Amino acid sequence: MSAAIGKLFNPATYTKAWANVATRAQAHYHPNMRDNGSTFLWHMMFGVSVVMYTGNYVSRSYPLVQEKREQKRVAMKEYYEKHGGGDH
Repeated sequence: MSAAIGKLFNPATYTKAWANVATRAQAHYHPNMRDNGSTFLWHMMFGVSVVMYTGNYVSRSYPLVQEKREQKRVAMKEYYEKHGGGDH
């Protein structure tokens, strides 16, 4: 168990993993780019879109969603206080 924790905090673990990812990406995409393949382009567009939409949701949309949920929670609490009822 302590060996696994030691690997978790060892920078060499992450350096080795990144080197492996970079080597595999080079081996996969380099021949495609040399042949003017579009696979790399589509993968990059997909990756950028995922990062962009996730960042947009986390930074802009999620706080608005939380605010609306809080307003609804307060409104429902007031309603239940006036009219009875509530969670079953």
